[in-house]
Amino acid sequence: MQERFGRSILELGGNNALIVGSDADIDLVARAAVFAAIGTAGQRCTSLRRLILQSDVHDKVLERLISGYKQILPRLGDPLHSDTLLGPLHTQNAVKEYLDTIEEAKKLGGRVEIGGKVIEVKV
Repeated sequence: MQERFGRSILELGGNNALIVGSDADIDLVARAAVFAAIGTAGQRCTSLRRLILQSDVHDKVLERLISGYKQILPRLGDPLHSDTLLGPLHTQNAVKEYLDTIEEAKKLGGRVEIGGKVIEVKV
């Protein structure tokens, strides 16, 4: 017999998309996408996982996303430092899964526009 009956709470990861049409404010889209993807380091079920872009805005959005991520790259590092915006993957297995995912995306026809490799940070 069960001693305590309580509600079950499931934390299910989201598969959230940002859908962008040709009438969108591209600068706002880029800022929102970068924040939604990395603002919580993927630790929320509301983190952005994919973009669905109308073809005529693809290149503009991509250009601005690359610019946004270039601003973040110098701020990767030790999460105990106040100037760090995004901390590292914390295990070798996480790094392997990251690299495996990138290779799988390439096999499926994807290409890496920025990043895509392990960043060695000296502490």
